[in-house]
Amino acid sequence: MSKPEEKADPLMAFLLQQKQKDDRGVLADLRCGFSEAKAFRAWPHIAPFCKLNDNQSRLPVQTVCAAFATHPENARKGNLGATMRKIDMATIEGRFKRLLNCDTVAELCERIPAVIRAAKAKGIPVDYQLLYWDIRNWEKKDIKLDWADAFWGTDGGGR
Repeated sequence: MSKPEEKADPLMAFLLQQKQKDDRGVLADLRCGFSEAKAFRAWPHIAPFCKLNDNQSRLPVQTVCAAFATHPENARKGNLGATMRKIDMATIEGRFKRLLNCDTVAELCERIPAVIRAAKAKGIPVDYQLLYWDIRNWEKKDIKLDWADAFWGTDGGGR
């Protein structure tokens, strides 16, 4: 299994480049990745990073790109459980449990936009590189346990 940064580095470089350029058109297209009806607008930009006709390949890239374009504050550490802990445990716990209940990458990707918008509203950065790795490995690894430990655990750090 590759390290989180190995597959995400080119994708993160692309996203950070768009942020630096302040390319509003590209960022608007990427945000469309959150909408099933408009997702096709993101495809020309994400095609170099995935197989568009393979949900397992496309959905993690599409979701992370849409998330970054929505809230481009990138953290250096902390999985989504740690991010959600910082948002407000009392008000977001139900949403967090619904994330953990997701069995597939597709289900998970449907629920992430609300979390990203909540993080944006509170000004809490997201580790997009780790989020990408976690989504890609959702069905294979114990990502749920890592997120739960970061959310409910004693240190709240997460990896």
